[in-house]
Amino acid sequence: MSVFATIVIANKNQAAAQALTSLDMFTSEFKGVFRKYWVSSGNFPQDYYDALADSGLVYDVFTDSTVKPKESLSSLGITKVITEE
Repeated sequence: MSVFATIVIANKNQAAAQALTSLDMFTSEFKGVFRKYWVSSGNFPQDYYDALADSGLVYDVFTDSTVKPKESLSSLGITKVITEE
């Protein structure tokens, strides 16, 4: 079973969140006025979602699948960091 969610993690919690889930998660960088955040969006395995929810590491979470992640994130006032490769 899985849970559709957009989960936002503060920069200081990125490594801990990845340790609970996967290094492939929380790799999209966003910025607010003063802080940096990492975001993952999609179907989270139930155990990953539960571990994050119980961890206290989550800055914010959106589970309404009818709302696009971009809209959810803009409601927080954060924007995606575009990096050139």
